[in-house]
Amino acid sequence: MGSLFQLFNEWEIQLLVLLSFVLQIFLFFTGNLRQRGAKFLSGTIWVAYLVADLVAVYTLGLLSKQEEKTVTENQHPLAFFWAPFLLIHLGGQDTITAFSLEDNSLWLRHLLNLIVQVVLALYVFWKSTAWRNVQLLVPGIFMFVAGIIKYGERTMALMYGNLQNIRTGYNSEESNKFTHQELHQDDSYSSIVCFSLDSAPIVRHLFAGFTLFQIPEGFHALTWTNYARSDEVQVAKLAKLVDVELGIMYCDIYTKAAVLRTRHGIMLRCTSQVSAMVALVLFTVGDNKHRYHSRADVAITYTLFVGSLFLEFCAMFMMVMVSPWTWAWLKVNKCSVWLTRMSWKLVSSNIIGWPEKKPLWSNKMGQYKFLSHVGCEGEKPSSSLERGIRKMAKVVGILFWLSKLLDTKYEQVDKDTTESFVKEITAIFASPFGQSTSGGKKKEWQHLEGFIRSLARELSNNFSAVIIRLHISTVIHLSEVSSVDVETVALVGVCRKLSNYMMYLLVTQPVMLQVTATSAKSVLDGFRDKFVTMMTGSGSSIGKQQHAILQNLKELLLEESSTLSLPEPCKETLEEMRDMWVRIIVFAAGRSRPETHATQLARGGEFLTFIWLLMAHKNVGSSVATPVDLISPPSTFGPMTDVRFYAFDFRS
Repeated sequence: MGSLFQLFNEWEIQLLVLLSFVLQIFLFFTGNLRQRGAKFLSGTIWVAYLVADLVAVYTLGLLSKQEEKTVTENQHPLAFFWAPFLLIHLGGQDTITAFSLEDNSLWLRHLLNLIVQVVLALYVFWKSTAWRNVQLLVPGIFMFVAGIIKYGERTMALMYGNLQNIRTGYNSEESNKFTHQELHQDDSYSSIVCFSLDSAPIVRHLFAGFTLFQIPEGFHALTWTNYARSDEVQVAKLAKLVDVELGIMYCDIYTKAAVLRTRHGIMLRCTSQVSAMVALVLFTVGDNKHRYHSRADVAITYTLFVGSLFLEFCAMFMMVMVSPWTWAWLKVNKCSVWLTRMSWKLVSSNIIGWPEKKPLWSNKMGQYKFLSHVGCEGEKPSSSLERGIRKMAKVVGILFWLSKLLDTKYEQVDKDTTESFVKEITAIFASPFGQSTSGGKKKEWQHLEGFIRSLARELSNNFSAVIIRLHISTVIHLSEVSSVDVETVALVGVCRKLSNYMMYLLVTQPVMLQVTATSAKSVLDGFRDKFVTMMTGSGSSIGKQQHAILQNLKELLLEESSTLSLPEPCKETLEEMRDMWVRIIVFAAGRSRPETHATQLARGGEFLTFIWLLMAHKNVGSSVATPVDLISPPSTFGPMTDVRFYAFDFRS
């Protein structure tokens, strides 16, 4: 054991340098997976993101404490030459510069770290014999140039990703490169990408909390909304437009994309790569004079050289050559037709690009059920093992946390669900832009009018309780549907997804609903305690007897609101229930804050963010009526000028 510790102490620096390099490789190839919601890797990426900086800084500190004489006796003089490589590692990878939105806000702290750690690396290099050895001094200088630029790029990317820096990476005079007339005439995927790039500054302003009328005229915000409101924009085209805009926004906030599409960013990157290649050539030329170095050290040095250059070239290919911005630049500047076509093939590639059929966010809806929270699925009893785990969790006081972990499922956002929102939002905001009108044809609730009217006035006052009541009502209603018609089954599926999704947001993402986590948990626990009491009083055990479960759910609903009553299940009722949930989610999106949507992009994005941006395209206004006017909209509205839309009415 003693010899093992001695061996580790002798090779500690080498192992730490290699560990730092391995972490960079891992972050490079997994960073972009967050864009599409790789939840199984999220925790691992987070740990690697934090540990990577700690390992690099610790290694620099360890090198600064090493005595040159001791190191030379152990035949490891090249260890001091690795200091600039650690700066490159601290510069991070192009695919992940910020793990969360808060990292961008702290870009000044990273700038201070840059200064301190560059000074530390220079001190490490100065205290060694490397600066007196021309064979190491010259390549070391070039590597320091590459390392400082790399670290500076990360700081610049964090500054650009800070939403408060609104104009960062965009020039209003250069925006609107592609004419909207061209987009109206062309329904191809390329026109969608063109318009998405053109609208990127507008979307950034929206995520920063600006309203459409607060956006500078140079960004053509009004034309942006007029295009989205056009009848020529099909449902699928508008949905894909929002999808691409979210993809662009993710890259701008959490990667180095905003830096690498600027002229000075490209120049710095080229300088960095040329410096690294020159350093490699000079080190190789002087390799025959480095025979006194340890072979392991030489091998590690070449690994660092080749590995860093490989990652740089891969990054340039992925972030620049396959970037839609590069294709747009080639097209605008009327470059070679062959080169432009080749660039578009790379951009639309199914493997490495932004393909039309592949979503640029997770495309998933979280699902959470009230019956799962109380320990009975209704359709499928919980296992004895799971019930045992829940009882143990209840004893130690972590039942709610464990329930969120075990009971949260995810469903794909299918075409039917997306079309339901696009069509309903289009119908809701069918009035001409900026016109003071009640807008559109009044929504007729032939089957759910009484049910909706009884809950409409509570939406603003006790949103959490209303969501739970509507969810329970939906569970009861869907359990009574007996038709096996294809359309009916599809409607049941959509209603169930939307109902479970709102419960998921209430339980796991209450901040997006402008609800505190404490109040949401309190309301949910109140419903659970009442339900468990009813089940116990009726002599039924949790997890069994589905008929008893449904009966107690009905009693619970009547106890909470005696005026609630659902009509007989039929296809028309299901359609209205689907529209009801659509409008509830639209109302929730209207209450949400832009910064919460930007935060969720780092986790794959939320469906609520998709709806929020879709509503912005439709130019929703906060001057519309409150949810009290669920059935009968008011006679007039003010101009729809605010996309933060903190109030919303269920009108058509």
